[in-house]
Amino acid sequence: MGAKTTKEISQWVCRTGYKDIDPEVITYAKSLALSHLGMTLAGSTMSFGKIAIEYARDQRSVPEAGVVGAGFRTSVELASIANGTTSHTTELEDDSFPEGLYSCGSWPMALALGEKLKLSGRKVLEAYVLGYEVSAKLGVACVNAVGKGWLNAALWLSIGNAAAAAKMLKLDAGKTTMALSLAASQACGIARQTGSGAHLIEAGFAGKNGICAATLAKLGFTGNPTILEGPNGFCDLVAGQPDFDLPLGQGWRVMEIGMKKYPCCYLQQRNIDAVLDLIAEHGIRWDDVKSVEHGINQTVGLYLKYAQPESAEDARFSLEHSTVAAFFDKDVFLPSYTDQKARDPKFREARKKVRVTVHPEWPPGYFTFESPVNIQMKDGTEYKKNAVIAKGDPSMKLSKERVMKKFLDCVEFAGILSRQKAEKAAEMVFALEKVKDVSELMNIFTFPKKKY
Repeated sequence: MGAKTTKEISQWVCRTGYKDIDPEVITYAKSLALSHLGMTLAGSTMSFGKIAIEYARDQRSVPEAGVVGAGFRTSVELASIANGTTSHTTELEDDSFPEGLYSCGSWPMALALGEKLKLSGRKVLEAYVLGYEVSAKLGVACVNAVGKGWLNAALWLSIGNAAAAAKMLKLDAGKTTMALSLAASQACGIARQTGSGAHLIEAGFAGKNGICAATLAKLGFTGNPTILEGPNGFCDLVAGQPDFDLPLGQGWRVMEIGMKKYPCCYLQQRNIDAVLDLIAEHGIRWDDVKSVEHGINQTVGLYLKYAQPESAEDARFSLEHSTVAAFFDKDVFLPSYTDQKARDPKFREARKKVRVTVHPEWPPGYFTFESPVNIQMKDGTEYKKNAVIAKGDPSMKLSKERVMKKFLDCVEFAGILSRQKAEKAAEMVFALEKVKDVSELMNIFTFPKKKY
């Protein structure tokens, strides 16, 4: 029997520690941390990342935690906003389904608060895993929220981050309950924001919300202790789910996080794989293609909604654009998704060949169907493949070497951290449980041009 109330969730967080977490979960969490830090560094050089950094810098706040790639420290809440936004700006964040959560909404909080409190890597890993577990199990229980247009990631991670922050601040069960309650009053995530800056900064808000809620609870602020459960409770309001039974610590949800290879919405990763596989298997040339068709359901259609994107952000939610990029670009990576390519007449004309058909009769949800991909050639030949899982999904986890490649590709894209320092940082991340103070690690990413 699992946790059925806000109080029971809090009690589980307080009594569970690093020793209770499976070693394989810790190992995978470290790979996720490296993936996250790489994308955050890359995002610090991109337009919306720069805006988030400028916002944090302009507040001239107390220097508690580093802003990745920016060369300064700010308050822990502002650092969480900036780092969450810069990492999400790349759309390389790693996600778990069916709950639809992203790693960029949880690592920024854990690392920033860990830096402020001078915590060890072991303590940060503990808080990250526990917080993600709370978020994800709530997201699975309340998956109906997805069909209503909520973005589960920012919604539930605000609450899970409060649990993680409470753990780092050593709050008792009573105050942890207050932290979860206060976070519920801040939690939000809206699917319609995809393709805009608001979608990106929601990840930053999730971290800030968790820290704010736990800090207020530590100071004695209160909230309704039954906020999540029952009629008109938070879960009922967003998902029509007044009752839940969370099997916390049973089948850790961190292990269900898939890693992205392409910097675009996770819902099209498997389709890109399928297109690239068909191109490689049959030696397909774009000039010989008559059309490409993808089939998706209504839920996925809420996200992949830009047939002719006008910006890099739109393009990351355009299956038409990603399909063309698979043909035109040597690698589908960050340079494939820019304002210039979104508006490039060559890409615009090519996207007309790609048709994305939404099937309202298919069951709702993120991966409740196999997505058919059909490439029709001008000579009448057809090449078909069902996109089922992406390479990097939990059942096809990326190797340590492939994670390192993703990290180094992000470092190269950013162009502000030397290969030598990047490799040193990666060594620290892969041994994060042995790091005595995460500030040492975060210094490398906060001050990438500084000599040590």
